Formats: sequence, structure tokens, C-alpha cells
Amino acid sequence: MNSPSNFQCGYIAIVGLPNVGKSTLLNRFLNCKLSAVSSKPQTTYDNVLGILNESSRQMIFVDTPGWLHPHDSFRSCMKKAILRTISEDADIILWLIDPQNYSKEDLKFAEVLKKAQIPVVLGINKVDLAYDKENMARMFGQLKEGLGEGTKVHLLSAKTGMGVANLKKELEAMLPAAPAFFPTDQITDRWERFYVAQIIRENIFHMFSEEIPHASFVSIDEFRERPGQKDFVKAIIYVETAGQKRIVVGKGGTAIKSLGEKSRGEMEAQLGRAFYLELTVKVHKNWREDNVFLRNRLRPEMTETSS
Repeated sequence: MNSPSNFQCGYIAIVGLPNVGKSTLLNRFLNCKLSAVSSKPQTTYDNVLGILNESSRQMIFVDTPGWLHPHDSFRSCMKKAILRTISEDADIILWLIDPQNYSKEDLKFAEVLKKAQIPVVLGINKVDLAYDKENMARMFGQLKEGLGEGTKVHLLSAKTGMGVANLKKELEAMLPAAPAFFPTDQITDRWERFYVAQIIRENIFHMFSEEIPHASFVSIDEFRERPGQKDFVKAIIYVETAGQKRIVVGKGGTAIKSLGEKSRGEMEAQLGRAFYLELTVKVHKNWREDNVFLRNRLRPEMTETSS
């Protein structure tokens, strides 16, 4: 894979607390829907890699799960994925903050980022919404003290696009000189089955109450291309209790039917072909604490024991 001599390429980790707009920003950079988005926190539970290809550069964005203190094995896996990206993969860290929900957790996270000794660009997101200017000024002072006075700060709205172009120029200027790491017609490193799971999971977040989305795990059990027919996808939605299963299925199967119709429509729109989608709901009690379950369904690097 040949690249021009002046080519730039690098990994940009998009990090931050839950629900600050990381996935929305990734989709905005790529001008396509690659990462699941919801108003509920922790929609993303694994790193999502998006590749922006241009004539003189390749920007490899990594959308990470929301930073939090793990209370179970599943969240420990998510935290491990973030730390690995920050410490081993990233050339640049793009740290997003929601000024309306700024807290001591952000200051603690600043300490984590400073230890990584990787350049950090600070993005203050959702500035199209109302915020307290005095609180913003105090926040700037605290964060610059935590990260260093030379930290670049950008005000933006990932939802509307405001400020995103200037942020992208900043990131471009910081990219190292390097050949392209991926083919220039590739926009992600993931298989289609991952994005099918993302679509189903996103619709679960939109359709059900707070308890259900975080207690559910979507696993693609079968993904088959069938020449001359609709491609076949079998997805299993794991939940933790029989009561949660009844909610997802709905009276007379109405809820799961609606979930399937919405998800299949989005799959066909995004992947450009027809699908037959079979959804099944199974109870797996305390799956978030079941290391064997997680090891069999998450990427190996998320469940490896840290050295």
C-alpha cells in the first residue's frame, strides 16, 4: 500500500465520561452513521474504529466507551479497552466534556490522561445548549491546570456540526508523518455483524426503559449471505431476568416485532441489501459478572488480563 511521501496517518482516541457525545462526533467526522447513538449513557460498550481517508492523510478515530468506575466484570472490560487505547494505540487524545454535567469525575480523568503522556485536545461539546458561563470559566481553569496550560481547547456541537471543522484542522496539524495503515477505501476495521449488533442495541436503548438497555447484550449468532435471497441474520438478546425478557418480547410479541422491523430497516439502509432478521431473547442471569460469557462474546483484548 503506497502513500505519498508527505502523507500523514495516526490514531485519535475519542474519550470522555458517558453521554458526552463521542459517538455523535465520530459519525459527524465520517459523515455517516458508524457508531450507535442514544440519549442514555453507555450506549457504546466496545471501541469503534472509524477511518477518514483524504488525499494526504488518514485519520483513524477510535470511539471508546464512557469512562466510569467499574462495578462489574463487564464494565471492567470496557475500562480495560479505554486504558489500552490511551496507553498503547493513540497518537492523539481527543477528550470530550459536556459542560452541563462537568464534575469531579472529569478532574480525576484528567489525571489519567496526563499520565499517558500523549497530546490531548480538549473538546467542550454541546455548546449549542444552555450552560453557565461562570461555571465554564471555572472549568477551563481547573482543566488547564490538570492537563497543562498549552492544552488546545475547542468549543463545538457534535450534533449540529458547529466548531467541528476547526477541531478537525487542529487534529490534522498534529498527525504524525506516516503511511496509511488501512486501505484507503476502508472506513472501519469491523465486520458487518458488529454493526448489525450496534443497530439492534441502539434501538433497544431507544425503545425501552433505563433498566433494559444496560441489562441487555446483543450477540449475532448467525450471519449468512444467500445469493438470490435475503441475507439471514440470527441475533440473540441476552437479559438478566425473566421479567426483562417479558418486557423485550412484549404482549403477544409486539415489542420484539417492532424492534425487529426498526432494526431490519436500518440494516438494509446502511448495508444496501435485503435481510431476514430473526430475534431471540434469552435469560442469562448476571451475565455482566460472568467472565466466561464475556470472554466468549467480547473481543479478546477486552478480556485479557492486564500485565
